[in-house]
Amino acid sequence: MDHLLLVCFAVTGGILLLYMLKKCRLRFGVLSSLTGIAALFAADLICGFFDFDLPINAFSLCVSAIGGIPGVILLNILTALFL
Repeated sequence: MDHLLLVCFAVTGGILLLYMLKKCRLRFGVLSSLTGIAALFAADLICGFFDFDLPINAFSLCVSAIGGIPGVILLNILTALFL
């Protein structure tokens, strides 16, 4: 099951990469991914002061890399609602 999930992420990432290369938006995509990952770590650091645990795992890294800052906001909302 875990291998199937990794293959799905790899295929989705490959499709997104091809789309960004086609549209010459690779620089924007990489910058958005790095901003999302940095925002995830910043949110984890800030949430630690308020006794709010934001788990950092493969899923949260993928959501923050693909979604950017809105993805990190979504992770915070979902964590607050369900955990």
